[in-house]
Amino acid sequence: MSDQPILYTTKDLQQIFHCGRQKSYQIMNTPGFPSFKIDTTWYVEKEALEGWIARNKRKTVLTGN
Repeated sequence: MSDQPILYTTKDLQQIFHCGRQKSYQIMNTPGFPSFKIDTTWYVEKEALEGWIARNKRKTVLTGN
């Protein structure tokens, strides 16, 4: 079971990035963000999120609200 990828949802992103629900959905829909959707739920793999964060250090990926 430990070989299974760890998946984060928009609720998890709210805690990780200290943001609200709307912002977590905006992050999941950002071009280049490694998210995918199953039915109505957005997911991002832990390793993919870590890679995305590393590639986007010192960049502004979202502005505004």
